[in-house]
Amino acid sequence: MLLTLLGLLSATAFYYYGFGCWFAERLRLEYLRYGVPHLRVILGTLQVLGSTGILLGYWSAPIGAAAAIGLSLMMAIGLAFRWHLGDAFRLMIPAVALAVLNAVLAVLFLVA
Repeated sequence: MLLTLLGLLSATAFYYYGFGCWFAERLRLEYLRYGVPHLRVILGTLQVLGSTGILLGYWSAPIGAAAAIGLSLMMAIGLAFRWHLGDAFRLMIPAVALAVLNAVLAVLFLVA
């Protein structure tokens, strides 16, 4: 039950951000501010693939664990990048929450 709930939460969040990277003007401007506009579509695609992997994890735990680890690492790198830019901590809270959520998911998939 916990694995299902957390997996759906993660998949929903990463589908939202992944598709946002493809289509949302706000995120296009954010990646421009980061100085890496060329990574926007690539990272959005990785987020959508990671979300799909989380959902596939309900049938294949190793796929779910790999996807959760990948998404957690992506958020950790994103946090380091935001730290380097000097962003306020409040702007980092979603990335912190998603990094922790996916680390927990990875463990849950591995013990499932």
